[in-house]
Amino acid sequence: MSEALRRFDSLATQDADPFAEEMEEERRRLLLFQACDEWFALPLELIREVQPLGSLTRAPHAPAEVLGIINLRGRPYTVFGLGACLDLPSGGVGETHLVVLDLGDADLRIGLAAQEIGRVRDVPVSLIGPPPMGEAGQGGLSGVFELEARVVGLLDVARVFGRFLTEWGVKLATRGIA
Repeated sequence: MSEALRRFDSLATQDADPFAEEMEEERRRLLLFQACDEWFALPLELIREVQPLGSLTRAPHAPAEVLGIINLRGRPYTVFGLGACLDLPSGGVGETHLVVLDLGDADLRIGLAAQEIGRVRDVPVSLIGPPPMGEAGQGGLSGVFELEARVVGLLDVARVFGRFLTEWGVKLATRGIA
């Protein structure tokens, strides 16, 4: 290789490094959790906190999706079960955690019951594919991906809680979620 080509190659390599960061793939920060013996994920911006699931108080005449009410720091939270929300079997292990959601309204206090809490992960957008067609519960997913030999369903909060959000007057599109 000639000296001129070596210098050009060296300059091209040096110039490529700053652009490598700009071309890095978009990622989504997701909390992984297990419910109904399946793994799910939610965008971190939709999660207020994760707590141990204490004792629930049954709510008379509540829809099947509502497992009950829990008191956290003197405030009542409505706890939903994903099994009923997604028309999935409840699973073999009981729920032990509460994923408290942040849907942009401080007065709206709801959470999802979970069997196990995974980690927060940065998932490349290219790994997230469309939800499978024709499977039970697929209507509540915006996508699926595989991580650490697990298939994970990315929940679509607008679909999972669609009828409730309408009743509550919550519009997720204003937060860039829907």
